[in-house]
Amino acid sequence: YYNNVPAGDTISRFTGDIEAIDSLFTAGLISAIADLLKITGFLVAIFLLSVQLGFVAVCSLPVLYLVTDYFRRNMFEKQLEVRRKVSDINTSIHEIYSGMKIIKIYGRETFFAERFEPILESHRLSMNLNSLYVAWFPCVTQTIRAVFIAGALAIGASNNLTPLALGLSLGTLAAVADLFIRLFRPIQAVAGEIQTIQRALAGVKRVENFFNEETQENSVQGMKLADHPEGADVILEDVWFSYESGDNVLKGGSMVIPAGIKAALAGRTGSGKTTLMNLVAGLYEVERGKVLVGGIDPFTLLPETRRRLMGIVPQTVHIFNSSVYDNVTLRDSSIIREQVERALDTVGLLKVVQNLPEGLDTFLGEGAQQLSYGQTQLLSLARAIVTDPPLLLLDELTSGLDSLTEKQVLAAIRGISGGRTILTISHRLSGIIDAETVHIMEGGRIVESGSPDELAQRGGWYSIYKSLEDRGWRIT
Repeated sequence: YYNNVPAGDTISRFTGDIEAIDSLFTAGLISAIADLLKITGFLVAIFLLSVQLGFVAVCSLPVLYLVTDYFRRNMFEKQLEVRRKVSDINTSIHEIYSGMKIIKIYGRETFFAERFEPILESHRLSMNLNSLYVAWFPCVTQTIRAVFIAGALAIGASNNLTPLALGLSLGTLAAVADLFIRLFRPIQAVAGEIQTIQRALAGVKRVENFFNEETQENSVQGMKLADHPEGADVILEDVWFSYESGDNVLKGGSMVIPAGIKAALAGRTGSGKTTLMNLVAGLYEVERGKVLVGGIDPFTLLPETRRRLMGIVPQTVHIFNSSVYDNVTLRDSSIIREQVERALDTVGLLKVVQNLPEGLDTFLGEGAQQLSYGQTQLLSLARAIVTDPPLLLLDELTSGLDSLTEKQVLAAIRGISGGRTILTISHRLSGIIDAETVHIMEGGRIVESGSPDELAQRGGWYSIYKSLEDRGWRIT
């Protein structure tokens, strides 16, 4: 879901759509029920004055129903389209706001403004079309009201000998006319309330679609980490996987990483390295083949169990709007303060944190301005090791770091590597951290495996990559 649906769309569902649903219960539905009760009361009053005119009033209801149903169906579709356009606007605003610094650095304000204009124009056209139905609805109902009131008065005032000639008194006619006007007022109000109801139903539809999304059901499997004191082995057997049907990212990848071994996964950008790591992390279920960590499919583990089995440092570090302590524990109440301090000390960040205004309780806002980029990497590493997991997954950990910060990060990795299984992912061989075994990926498959010395002597992919890097070429 998160790979295919923009963040702005989900935000729109839980802001604008929820507000629309709220209006259904606070205004639209309650008012509609009250107006329907009024309609019933006025019909009864008209029948008491004249049964014939009562039937005239009742005959107006099917006509109004057909007209209302026509507008209801069209307004629902238009409201649903408007909600989609609002979602597109939110998605675009979220993207622009998130990348504002890059946009300004490269002077692309005009481009993004021009790209945003068609989205706004599309929303405007959808709103105009919806407003057309909203504007015509009361006009049509008022016309129907005028026709039926005129017909009722003509029948009631007529004195000829036809069965429809009622010859009612002036007072009765005035009362009937007043009741017909009162009858159609709540009907017109319902016409306006239908717009609120349709907007709410469109919101219900979008929220319902979200909750109907297929969820990943994880099986409950306990795992005693004491069974793996020297790390957890990783086994992949003929693994196939695709994010979209038919477009395979992994095409039969297989590899074995014994427990306690420092392994590396290298290959060009797009070869499937990060996808393979996501499968080892249990974020996705394989389509074919098998992924085992310590003998268990990681996808079947509960999240809290998985966190104690493996620590993950993704390529993009995310710092939450919370304290240093919360950023390490992620509000896991089972992690105590001493564990956090030990993890920060292990990665060499404890003194830095202690020098912050409130130490572990210092609030890190968006972007964590109090820390350098390298320090946020170390914080992410502390988050991964705070539960002392036997397996570490590191995705492009040293990418984008200067040489001094890279040395600090590498020193931290070496300090925590004892006894752990470590899988490092990098598209550069120079980014591999003290690997005992290296697996080369190409086209969604593991094409080479072995120690760095063995692979260097084979003259295969590893040798080609190393030769190119030694010449200053960049493998992408």
